Amino acid sequence: MEKLKVAVVGAGIYGRNHLNAYTWNPNSDLVAVCDMNKNITDEVSREYGVKTYNDIEEMLNNEDIDAVSVATPDPYHKEPVLAAIRHGKDVLVEKPLATSSKDAYEIIDAAEKAGVRVMVDYHKRWDPASIAVKNKLQEETTGKPIRGYMRMDNIYDVALNWLKWSANSSPVHFVGTHCYDLIRFYMGCEVTQVYAVGHKGILQSKGVDTWDTITAILEFENGCTWTVENAWILPNGFAKADDGCSEILCENEMIRVDSQKRGVEFFDSNKLSTPNVCFIQNANGRPTGFGIDPLNDFVYCIQNKKPFFANLKDGLEAELIAEAVHKSAETHQVVKIERRK
Repeated sequence: MEKLKVAVVGAGIYGRNHLNAYTWNPNSDLVAVCDMNKNITDEVSREYGVKTYNDIEEMLNNEDIDAVSVATPDPYHKEPVLAAIRHGKDVLVEKPLATSSKDAYEIIDAAEKAGVRVMVDYHKRWDPASIAVKNKLQEETTGKPIRGYMRMDNIYDVALNWLKWSANSSPVHFVGTHCYDLIRFYMGCEVTQVYAVGHKGILQSKGVDTWDTITAILEFENGCTWTVENAWILPNGFAKADDGCSEILCENEMIRVDSQKRGVEFFDSNKLSTPNVCFIQNANGRPTGFGIDPLNDFVYCIQNKKPFFANLKDGLEAELIAEAVHKSAETHQVVKIERRK
């Protein structure tokens, strides 16, 4: 089998994981990297020995590419995804698919017209804990899910220092859509309506005009209700950059997941750290973990003509929920999920 020739668009914080995954995957060949920042592409060229571009159209016109992996910031997925689709390339895009349903539908329509496939990297689906929960929920003895709770928060530094574009996003889009997608994965059905409340002012006072925190109640077709909490204002002294936990009450069993504590603790003179040892690890130079697994699956699914684990519909549904959550938090009204006929 010939190697899949992949190009990566966006070589920032998370884009480096894409570069490492395709470099190490024995079935893929990283042939080109595009980023608008020339300092970044110069560094990538030196470190990876790969051809780089600062213009995606130039790259797509000049390079022999099978697929494109998009790791640009959250609000800027649409244009590179559409460019790859226009050139007939299958695409992997980091979550969220888009930050508006209008853009998500535009991507869906373009992909269907071009006959290409798009995968969305909702990597929490690959987390061993998530897979264990999904399997437990499918056991007949567990019974019907009745009520669920999920929290996923970030420290201040994420919004104030890590993401230069945080004012164009929110904790809902950055971590909330992870929750919405994972809960849909668990439930196997769709959200019908949401009610949300939130708080603004803290991040605004620090120069970032976005939500500090939003709490949403999601109602599902199967009758299960979920409470989802997302924030960008955890203290920077927290044990790691994010916090997360889940709990599901079923007819016969209760499921609890602590995603913050993975059983490993590091102590120094300043604080306790609790690394997510399952996410991405350097194993003798090779990247492993559920942050890398989706990228390897992308290669496998294209080469073997298999369906994607998280596809365009999954990307759309997470965005429809996010839009409804924002609208509800702004209007203090219950918002029904409206889908295109």
